[in-house]
Amino acid sequence: QDIPGGEDPTDPAQERGNAGSLSRRDELQSPGNSFPGLSIRADDILGILKEFLRDFAKLRDEGPPREIQDVRDNSKDGEYWESLSAVIPEPTLKLWDALGAALREYHKVLTRRSELFSEAAALQRQNS
Repeated sequence: QDIPGGEDPTDPAQERGNAGSLSRRDELQSPGNSFPGLSIRADDILGILKEFLRDFAKLRDEGPPREIQDVRDNSKDGEYWESLSAVIPEPTLKLWDALGAALREYHKVLTRRSELFSEAAALQRQNS
């Protein structure tokens, strides 16, 4: 993307010519490329992506190979899920239940106190 009337010195797609004019690079290269001789023309990227997505949809619809589906051993699944049901120790669950009950009681006390405060304010207005 060229900026009208300006130049971006941080844009890797631009390089300075001998006369100070900007020209667009035709090829994109990654400095850490595992294939040193491989370069992709900027104009070809859209076509490559479309082809990849077309092939990707085909691979995705096929699902995993049949032999992989049959090989999985699910004999220990029940044991696994049973062990996950005891991730939080029983004493911790009991403590949380007790804290929850205490917080509900505390909320009731605060609610009643708020009601009494409102009643007291109304009585003070009446008395004055």
